[in-house]
Amino acid sequence: MAIGHALKQVEEFLFDWLLYGAVVAYTTTMFGPYWGSLLAFAIMTPLSAVLSLIYVLFYDLTKKDWFGFEAAKSVRDEFEGRGFWKGIVRVALRFGDAPAFIALSLYCDPFMTTIYLRKGTEQYDGLSGRDWRIFFGSVVVSNGYWTLQSTVLVVSAVWVWDYLPESVQNMLLETWNWVTTLIL
Repeated sequence: MAIGHALKQVEEFLFDWLLYGAVVAYTTTMFGPYWGSLLAFAIMTPLSAVLSLIYVLFYDLTKKDWFGFEAAKSVRDEFEGRGFWKGIVRVALRFGDAPAFIALSLYCDPFMTTIYLRKGTEQYDGLSGRDWRIFFGSVVVSNGYWTLQSTVLVVSAVWVWDYLPESVQNMLLETWNWVTTLIL
């Protein structure tokens, strides 16, 4: 489970924060916050769906509980971790599938939401009609949330950037160029 969680954290950082953020930043600066965020949603939603579906297929193919979901299904009151948002998710999970769907779609991703809400334990046999509805619903809710969150962050950063003195902007640009040169 530790390997599964570690790899998932790396993927979430790369996909959610870097790729999603870059797409939203590009589209909102090119087309404005409204049209740019709609375009970013249209681009990232199918990518997110494909990535989550690959996770589901891998999860079922290996028949291994990489993330502890099967164990968690039998003890739904024990969502691991501390913190405000994990506390909200923990409470939502106790109130049934609908609140759990919303909380997991916002806090996790469609893969995790679907696997957690899939009926039965230790069943790695694909998705039922109900599971597909959960999956696609979570894709829409999750990507809507990430698009909104990323758009707010990008628009806020642009607004702050405009109020920075030119010397600070130049220093930040030079630092950015130096960091990207090191990475690339």
